[in-house]
Amino acid sequence: MRNPDSIPVNGERLDRIRRRFPLSKAAILLFIAGAGALLGSQIVNPAKRVIEAVAGVLLTYVIWNSPVVNALWILLVIYPFPFAIAIGHSTFVFVIVVFLVYLVRVSAKLATFRLDRRFNLPIAFFVMSYAVSFYNMSLEPYTLRFGLVHTGNVLASILLFYMIINFVDTEERLEKTMRVMMIAAAAVIAFTVLEMLFPGRTLIPGWLYTKHKAQLVMKGVRVGGPFKDYELVAEFFAMNAPIIFFMMSRARRLLTRSIYAFLLVADIAMLFSTITRGAFISLLIGLVYMAWVCRRDLNFVRLTALVSGFVALILVIDFLVARYTISGSLFGRMLATTFESGLVPENRAASWSGAVTRGFEHPIIGHGPGWDFTKGLGTELWPHNAYLFYFNITGLFGLLAFLFVLWRLWRASALAFGSSVTRSSYPEALLLILNVSFVIFIVDQIKIDYPRNDIYMYFVWIFFGLIAAASGVVHSKRARPKPGPS
Repeated sequence: MRNPDSIPVNGERLDRIRRRFPLSKAAILLFIAGAGALLGSQIVNPAKRVIEAVAGVLLTYVIWNSPVVNALWILLVIYPFPFAIAIGHSTFVFVIVVFLVYLVRVSAKLATFRLDRRFNLPIAFFVMSYAVSFYNMSLEPYTLRFGLVHTGNVLASILLFYMIINFVDTEERLEKTMRVMMIAAAAVIAFTVLEMLFPGRTLIPGWLYTKHKAQLVMKGVRVGGPFKDYELVAEFFAMNAPIIFFMMSRARRLLTRSIYAFLLVADIAMLFSTITRGAFISLLIGLVYMAWVCRRDLNFVRLTALVSGFVALILVIDFLVARYTISGSLFGRMLATTFESGLVPENRAASWSGAVTRGFEHPIIGHGPGWDFTKGLGTELWPHNAYLFYFNITGLFGLLAFLFVLWRLWRASALAFGSSVTRSSYPEALLLILNVSFVIFIVDQIKIDYPRNDIYMYFVWIFFGLIAAASGVVHSKRARPKPGPS
């Protein structure tokens, strides 16, 4: 029987809040009224500076008054939507602030910080290659600023990688983090849908806007999402497709499974709206590879049903996107592709050959990160290949260091080989799917360079961090001694 003198949990929480904030009822009502008025004004007439200030205050509050993992989860949702500041963008600042607060807690012995020895050496070489490459970089103010901002975002991405390793260290946190990643994916999909429906529309002045200029007749438009880059957002959708499918297959409730099914269809539809061949081909390669590594879960009937359903889905999506949206037909663009030397797409021949020639000007330590790729075809050619990108800016030293990072990530994700997507533990099944998305990334980076976008690179290193965190959880679970017979 319940003790009448006991205080309910909600009452205890309210009592703690009152002790922390000794406010009168009138002050609380004024605060609620003010917050409501502020929210209403920003819905009617959004102001960039007000929203920036509110976002900063909320993040600071979360950092100081809750576990730092909550701040990490906020970062995982807001990183695709940064606002510009003098030293780059807000995501860079938020990552640095969260990391510094975490170091303060570590110094006060309120938390611990660990380095993962699997990745310390390759990442140290990778960072060193950036530092050394500055030797060959031009010291013109614009070039120097460009190089410093790019390098700062690289270092912040690596800090985010290590924060994921430290914060996502249990199976429960891993599951919550993946749900947060699905919220972020849904936000990117929603923004891309808005871009497709309302091209050239400003959502928040100076912050959120769609890139394309509205014209009387718009067709064949390749949407770029919040990254403002159609090839990279296409890779984002391709890498998320197996993960969303995994979340759908592991969901227990019908409603949750239906939501993930809708998200998966929307994800593939937005991939088609980018009209990007490379990402779609990389997804197909990844799905074939997925069928092989997940063969324990498949039989002939199930495989036939999945393949038939996928083929029907992409045919319907391509027809709808090409006919009823501002985008065009992905399959039509693929059929029109021409090649040089039998293998190289025509629109990659010049950029790849130019990147190889330019890379051999400084083959050891590269030209430095001050090469402004935003000028595109005007002065220099984008490498359109991540491996040639690193060969150009950091030389063979940086390229080998990056390949070293990829090798360690591959070995970490390979822990899940032999696992079942549906029957194995959550960390093992997730790690197997992350390995599939990792293959999609490795293949797709042959025709695009993720470091050219200072927002998208955060997603890539977040993804790397998820592999490291999931493999760490799997390794710790396997290292536990199994209980003996009673």
